Amino acid sequence: MDSIFLEKCITDYGKDVYSFCLYMTRNKESAEDLYQQTFLVAWEKGELDENRNPKSYLISVAVNLWNNQKRKYLWRKKKANIIYFQDEDLTQLISDTETVEETIVKQDEMELVRSLVNQLPDKMRIVILMYYMEQMSVDEIAKALHIPTGTVKSRMHQAKSRLKEGMVQYEG
Repeated sequence: MDSIFLEKCITDYGKDVYSFCLYMTRNKESAEDLYQQTFLVAWEKGELDENRNPKSYLISVAVNLWNNQKRKYLWRKKKANIIYFQDEDLTQLISDTETVEETIVKQDEMELVRSLVNQLPDKMRIVILMYYMEQMSVDEIAKALHIPTGTVKSRMHQAKSRLKEGMVQYEG
C-alpha cells in the first residue's frame, strides 16, 4: 500500500471512521486516539486494499483495537480504579424549516436513542453501530468481527428488542 492510497482512504472514509470511533468510545480524546491508531495499524499491516471494501476493513480494525483497549482497561481497573472525565459535544445541526418545538422533540428523541444505544452491551452496540451508522451489511459485519452471520443477526435482534423496550418505557 502506498501513501497516496492511504491519503485517499483518510479523505474518503476518515469522517466515517472518526464518527464510529466517537460513538464507540463516547469520549472525544479516546476517539481521536482510536482513529489515529486505526489508520496507523492499517498502514503498518499493509492489508488495506481498494478492491476489498477499505471502509469495512478500517471499521474492523477500529473495533479490534477498541476491544483490546477495553481488555487492558479492565485489567488496569482491577489493579487501580481509573476515573475519566468526559467533555464532548455531540450536538446536531438545526434545520431552518423546523419549529423550535419540533427541533427540541427531535433532539430529545436523538438523545434518548443515543443513550439507549450506549447502555447496550458492547457486543450488541458495536453491531448496531456498524449496521446503522456505517451501513455495513450483515455479511460485512460478520467478516469484520470474525463471527457467523447468524450471531450478527441474533445480536441485532436482541439490541433492537432492548431499544424498543427502552423507548416504550420512556413513552409510558
